[in-house]
Amino acid sequence: MGATPAAGRAATAKPQVTVASDDDIESDDALPVTPQMIVEGMLFVGSADARALTGREIASHIRDVDAAEVDAIVAQLNDRYRQDETAYEITGDAAGYRLQLRPELGRMRDRVRGRTRTAKLTPAAIEVLSVVAYRQGVTGDELNRLRGSQSHAILAHLVRRQLVRVERPATAPRSARYHTTDRFNQLFGVKSPAELPRSEDLDDS
Repeated sequence: MGATPAAGRAATAKPQVTVASDDDIESDDALPVTPQMIVEGMLFVGSADARALTGREIASHIRDVDAAEVDAIVAQLNDRYRQDETAYEITGDAAGYRLQLRPELGRMRDRVRGRTRTAKLTPAAIEVLSVVAYRQGVTGDELNRLRGSQSHAILAHLVRRQLVRVERPATAPRSARYHTTDRFNQLFGVKSPAELPRSEDLDDS
């Protein structure tokens, strides 16, 4: 006697797989995601505008974790990286955290990438960059008033070049403020914008 159609369907049916939603992913036993994994993953991906990620920003994506705990997690990750002798580390400053290649491997990076192509900034871009450097946290509207012309396109270009980063205060997320980046510091040979020469320094030279 042949199998009924219903029995045939039951025999060939594929097993159903349940995928956890984003809200449940941390508690899914089949895919344990730890706070360390989330911190490392966020720093690996980075922000869309190439700026550092603050502890508060990172903590907002992890259940029951605050900014202070993110600092501790970063220290744990760096300890593990040192023990494993990885090529990368997490660096942090007032702007936030970044996952990047260790400085001692800089020469290797340059050999792999090849000779860096020189790209010049326009006088207008240099002017905007100077204002941002000496007025950290300046807004786009303030820049426009200082220069007497629109600066948004130039700011976007400087952000793409990773010379300027955007910061949006939690109290006023639509009020973008601009700061120079770690790359800016490296290119100009300073540890922070505070080391940039002031007018009185130039007068004394």
